[in-house]
Amino acid sequence: MIDFPVYKNDGAKEHMRALIDLKNIIAKQLPKMPKEYITRLIMDRKHESMLILKKSDTQNKVIGGVVYRPFEENGFVEIAFLAITAIEQVKGYGTRLMNKFKAYLQKKGIKYMVTYADNNAIGYFKKQGFSTIPRIPKHLWYGYIKDYESGTLMDCYLNPDIDYNNISNELKKQKAALLEALKKCYHFEIYKGLELEQKEVKRKRKEEDLESEKVFSSIPGIAESGWNLQLYKKSLYFY
Repeated sequence: MIDFPVYKNDGAKEHMRALIDLKNIIAKQLPKMPKEYITRLIMDRKHESMLILKKSDTQNKVIGGVVYRPFEENGFVEIAFLAITAIEQVKGYGTRLMNKFKAYLQKKGIKYMVTYADNNAIGYFKKQGFSTIPRIPKHLWYGYIKDYESGTLMDCYLNPDIDYNNISNELKKQKAALLEALKKCYHFEIYKGLELEQKEVKRKRKEEDLESEKVFSSIPGIAESGWNLQLYKKSLYFY
């Protein structure tokens, strides 16, 4: 079983142990980051952490989490760290954590997430809906968070109309609906390939043949698809 509790430095022993475990995971995944700095942020009472707890009959094991500082009056949170333990990576835990985190922030009325991502993390954050083009108004965050020269400022807008807890199922439904709509719009028919002699297959087609509208339009299915030589030539500019 997987749980996603939110802990902070409130003095509770169970919470403190879990935060230390998260600190160790982050330190291993970010070896260049000073451990003292990681500890200071996690234990700072202004910061909170959403953890991934993997439950079993014998213990609850921390396998990852996200450390952040909320600015509720300004409607955003700053993500400081996000890490998953090495043995549990590439299993979708990072995406599940982010979706749970988004749903949790929605309930608190938070509209934006902001982070400074290093080059290795930009791809992950883009997959989670973050953008390198800021959408959050500058007056909300400027002067409230620290500026990192080695990182790229990214933000994510939390759409109030999206159910992030069930976003995977919603995307599957949208994909199925789109494919069904495409089937109704296009003419689908499989045509038999051109029957050419072996010597003609090996022979290179001359340049003037490729430019011939007659040769192009003689390919089965071309006319029915609405494709012609002019459209073909135009498409070459996109590659």
